[in-house]
Amino acid sequence: MKLKVRDGFYLSSIRQNDKAAYLEHLNDKTISDTIPLMPYPYTESMAVWWIQRRIDFFHRNAKEISFALRNPNGYLIGSMGVDDLDIAGTHRAEVGYWLAPAYRGKGLISDALGVFIEYAFNNLEVTRLTAHTLDFNKASARVLEKNKFTLEGCLRQHTKTRNGLFDVLCWGLLKSD
Repeated sequence: MKLKVRDGFYLSSIRQNDKAAYLEHLNDKTISDTIPLMPYPYTESMAVWWIQRRIDFFHRNAKEISFALRNPNGYLIGSMGVDDLDIAGTHRAEVGYWLAPAYRGKGLISDALGVFIEYAFNNLEVTRLTAHTLDFNKASARVLEKNKFTLEGCLRQHTKTRNGLFDVLCWGLLKSD
């Protein structure tokens, strides 16, 4: 599966040969510091496990829920998806995403999220998407705002990471929005 984002950038299924890109990017603290469940350091066995999990999900369900964001050369530079969606088992899903630092500040992740949102509402049988951001992650909040997510609340001192205790902002988007 391939979803065009812009200027040769696209979303596609995660592949076995993405391991090196995962190791490169997910060992960057600017990424792992904003994703509470992201282990650091990110090891080869973690990458192998994650890639196989995504491939197995696609084979079982014939639908993609987790995409690689690729540059025009096909190299993985980011990721987005809803990770463990029970397709047709629930009406909502939580979106997560990350982008390699070299590609930030160009609106690319906002455009890619817009493409993913359209795909999710049209193909994954959901009517509500949610997202959570750590309170200091202004860039991620802006990506959600650009894609018409509504700030629905703040969970105070909700998430503990290796860097401390943080408030979490809760975002929502309805298919009808």
